[in-house]
Amino acid sequence: MSKIKEDALIISQTREAAGTFRMRLKSPRIAAKARPGQFVMLQVREGPEPLLRRPFSFHAIALEEGVFDILYRVVGRGTWLLSQCPPGARLNILGPLGNGFDLPDGEPSLVFLAAGGIGIAPLVELMARLRESHPAVAMRLFYGARTAEEMIPTDAIESLGVTVHRSTDDGSAGYHGWVGELMKATAEAEGLKPEILFACGPLPMQRHIAKWALEKSVPAQLSLESLMACGLGACLGCALPATSSPTSDPAVREDHYLHVCKDGPIFPAGAIEWQKMQIHQTQPRIFPYS
Repeated sequence: MSKIKEDALIISQTREAAGTFRMRLKSPRIAAKARPGQFVMLQVREGPEPLLRRPFSFHAIALEEGVFDILYRVVGRGTWLLSQCPPGARLNILGPLGNGFDLPDGEPSLVFLAAGGIGIAPLVELMARLRESHPAVAMRLFYGARTAEEMIPTDAIESLGVTVHRSTDDGSAGYHGWVGELMKATAEAEGLKPEILFACGPLPMQRHIAKWALEKSVPAQLSLESLMACGLGACLGCALPATSSPTSDPAVREDHYLHVCKDGPIFPAGAIEWQKMQIHQTQPRIFPYS
């Protein structure tokens, strides 16, 4: 897909939760080609600092109006500067980038979605597209955050007929604990097995989500986060170890890597060699926010 660079007009900027903002941008050419799960590289401001563009998922897309929304959390200077941009200003944007989610074939009866923190960002437009293409599908969203005040409102999500299950690390809303535990406990208690699972969130969460999906033979599409400098596959900074592929000699297997920006950010659960990664529970950063 061809990449487009254009100056986008900031239509609005609203605070959605503690430290989390939603920005609406008018960018007709990019909005016309955007798919859920893809992202844009955004130049926060002109000049040498900050030097690099920042990647953001499409949170909502309105084709008729030529606009799209991004959802981001202020975690560093780049996102702080972004939060200070007023409506009427323009930002240079490159996109759409990445592969995006694939909507399921046929008529699935049940879809699971799992979001960790700002990982909710790309799933909102996905749920809207799922409801449009599969009116009868039952959707269960498992949405986790550190505290209740960091959760965005879910009224618009629930208006799509999505059942929302919440979890928080501190127990201030919903289940007290990790969102993946809530998903597994709910599936077991209610005897549920989705036809497909979509997820976005920090890598520790995604590793456990992938493990459950593979154990239960549930097809999964995971939107992975990574440090990202160019968004085009040139800098190779977003490499993740991939499952080994056979060489010409079937007795020999060699390691190889996938790059989140070029090969993803959406990957099947079995594509990543999770045990080769040094995953630490840290503050999330860079994608889909920075």
